[in-house]
Amino acid sequence: MVKCPKCGAEVITPIKTWSIRKKSVKTGKNELIMGLFECPNCKTKFRTAIKTEIKPKETISIKDMVEKIKDIKGGLMQTLKNLREKIKTLETERANLMMEIEKLKKMAESRVNALESEVNMLREEVKSLRELLGYTEEETEKEK
Repeated sequence: MVKCPKCGAEVITPIKTWSIRKKSVKTGKNELIMGLFECPNCKTKFRTAIKTEIKPKETISIKDMVEKIKDIKGGLMQTLKNLREKIKTLETERANLMMEIEKLKKMAESRVNALESEVNMLREEVKSLRELLGYTEEETEKEK
């Protein structure tokens, strides 16, 4: 909030804002944000600085760049190591799951074979019971 220079009332929002940039050799870049305000009481329009930002001058040093590159390389190498470990773990888990799937398939096949043989035995038993009781094929077809 800024104060009106004429009546001293507080003005909250500017009508318009813009920035002014200056280059300074010592401090780097200096940015000044200006605002145009209108007093709600006396309707006086006035300009004032809202905010001043000083950006430090950036000096590019080859030594600093080399250090940054070394840090980045170290981080990438650690990431690569972690990814390789994760891949190895996942491959091991995949192999274990494939073995478990094969075991389950074999168990399912043995159960299927056992059920088929049991069904065949029951069919034979039904056939022998029909023969024992004297049923013929024609009478069983009529019942269906």
